Amino acid sequence: MRFRSLLPYFFSILLLMNVTPASAFDEGPSSAQDPLADARTAIASKDWSMAITLLKEQTAKDPRSADAFNLLGFSQRNAGDVPSALVSYEKALTLNPKHKGAHEYLGETYLMLNDLPKAEAEQMSLQGLCPQGCEELDDLYEAIADYKKDRVNK
Repeated sequence: MRFRSLLPYFFSILLLMNVTPASAFDEGPSSAQDPLADARTAIASKDWSMAITLLKEQTAKDPRSADAFNLLGFSQRNAGDVPSALVSYEKALTLNPKHKGAHEYLGETYLMLNDLPKAEAEQMSLQGLCPQGCEELDDLYEAIADYKKDRVNK
């Protein structure tokens, strides 16, 4: 009975502290931190080596993350390791065949390898995934147009 008489005081204190009763006992953050945040920061800084290290760690922890494999491929490609990038993109697409970013980056990698038909196949995949258009399709479309323009000017 004595405990019940203290409840109003307890809730008043929580209100003064701007804490709700449910969160008063919550020990963790309300949403999980992005496990790729540090890798994205390294990518934004063009620190490919750090990004690759972080993403390899992440793919070892979570081998089902298509996003991690896609970003790993992006980092590897930008670091000049195209063969490893191809493997990472293929792994991302095996995990998620509808991964728009992996289709875009794989298409761009094929352009680096002067394989226009494979790049255009990735563009077709994106057209199927984005019938109303999307950023990844626009980016690959532009990359293919630039590639073709550069070939005509040579």
